[in-house]
Amino acid sequence: MMMGPSGKALASGPESVTANPAFISSGFSAAGGRWNLQTTGVSVAGGFSGGSSLSFGAGVTYLGRGGIIRRDESGLVTGEYSFSTGTAFAGASLSILPWLRAGGSAGIAWENIDEQTGTGITASAGLAADMGGSGTAGLAVTGLGVPPEWNGVSKAMPVEVSAALSWKLSPSMDCFGGTTLGFSTSSSFGGGLSMDLTGLRLSAGYRFSPGEEEVTGLFGGIQYTYTSSGTYIIEAAVSQRDRMDWPVLAGISVRL
Repeated sequence: MMMGPSGKALASGPESVTANPAFISSGFSAAGGRWNLQTTGVSVAGGFSGGSSLSFGAGVTYLGRGGIIRRDESGLVTGEYSFSTGTAFAGASLSILPWLRAGGSAGIAWENIDEQTGTGITASAGLAADMGGSGTAGLAVTGLGVPPEWNGVSKAMPVEVSAALSWKLSPSMDCFGGTTLGFSTSSSFGGGLSMDLTGLRLSAGYRFSPGEEEVTGLFGGIQYTYTSSGTYIIEAAVSQRDRMDWPVLAGISVRL
């Protein structure tokens, strides 16, 4: 979330198994966030090296919301219900050229509405390019597979194509930009700047989703890195939603 629309294609770490698996790396990460103080998202992922050119990872994601108003066909309130969705992924990345990595992941997707549950299959694939130390580029396709189904009823998979580039402007400052194109979800474009200080990384930018004011707005974040017999990273980020209501999407992640 620190990088807006660029994050899905560029973010590296164990959690990349659910986004761009070409960026899978060793370690453990956990993240959580709230949207409009009503919807909760949680993810956990781990990765390990299989050699000089191969990495493996696995992760679980969850998104849920309760207290949703239920109405009948005439619009009358008949009660409340809850909704949740999640995925369980496993994947790998491989160096195919000195400057290029490819990755893929697959797993199970599920959705619950009250006591009704549907399951399906989901998959992602991606590429990661190192541009000679001056920049990084990423390309990812997510949401492939077979959608969850209830009693013969299913909806389209949220297939998205994400592409992004990060470029070093100076030893302490980068610029980044990218896009996510959704086939059954909203598309978005965005970019920003990030700055490295002593142990800190700051980022800020703007995200634009055509025709979707609710998900258009500013974003920003801060990352703290601590090294002592290991590297520990803590990130906190916020993203503006619904015109000028700020912030309503906030999250924090920890990486070991």
